[in-house]
Amino acid sequence: MNVHLENLELIPTILEKLEIIEAELKNGNTKRWLNTIELSEYLGYSKNRLYKLKDEFFVEGIHYHKKGKILFDRLEIDKWVTSNNKIKNKNDEIVKKLLSSVINK
Repeated sequence: MNVHLENLELIPTILEKLEIIEAELKNGNTKRWLNTIELSEYLGYSKNRLYKLKDEFFVEGIHYHKKGKILFDRLEIDKWVTSNNKIKNKNDEIVKKLLSSVINK
């Protein structure tokens, strides 16, 4: 394995990021089920924004569960954040096509 010298300058940045990851793991921020306040802090969104996202994008039984209170699945929320909402957009297109075909008949 060859290490290129221009990559050596990245070592302090890599070390800093590893320290952040280590601190997060020590803080116990690996909790899977988050309430609204915890998810708000995790994503940096207000509680009102979360409720709008819940109604528009999140799917009950996948992104969240209602059992007396709403609990969000951090793993599914992480997938949603990194997916660029392609699933929602695709579903919207399907619904629009179906509605268009029904209306035009």
